[in-house]
Amino acid sequence: MSKSIITILGDYVDPENIDFEGSLTFRFKSAYLEKRRLWKSKDISAEFLGDFWETIIDDDNIKSTLHFVCAELLENAVDHGESSDYLIMIHLCFKQDELLVYVKNNISSDTVQDFKQFIQMLLKTDNLQDLFVQRMISAKKNNFQKSQVGLITILKDRGAKLSWKFEQNTTHIHVVTLAKISLNKKGIIL
Repeated sequence: MSKSIITILGDYVDPENIDFEGSLTFRFKSAYLEKRRLWKSKDISAEFLGDFWETIIDDDNIKSTLHFVCAELLENAVDHGESSDYLIMIHLCFKQDELLVYVKNNISSDTVQDFKQFIQMLLKTDNLQDLFVQRMISAKKNNFQKSQVGLITILKDRGAKLSWKFEQNTTHIHVVTLAKISLNKKGIIL
């Protein structure tokens, strides 16, 4: 058995290393659902997650923030899934002051280096608004393909912190995107 190569970008922490109060996990196997159906289900799944966590977490903005973050990360996972038979996993963990959203999927070896370079630039930028405008101009020139403004919006408008874990083995490259969402200090409804 060959060893996996792991690359961490940002302040990533594995869910196994977190002392959390609760979690919820969804898994979608793409071989059983058409990409179009997975794409349509992202909003329904994100809305469910927002509704679910709103009843548990006392934070006025959690539903809209979580809906946006989950929909965007699920959309990316579906859109950039590398083969016709891959798993998309979304795993949410909550702590007293933070909600962690993990989304795992496969990624093509043809696009992984470009994506890592974009992430490094994203993590280093001091002005997310300027980066957003630049990416929109570039996307417009390319008929709005691959703008990557969703990730910028998660950081800029939703206040989440993003990080990534890439795990490469002989057959696949898995990427896990982590969005850390700070809660408004109200915490969990008891």
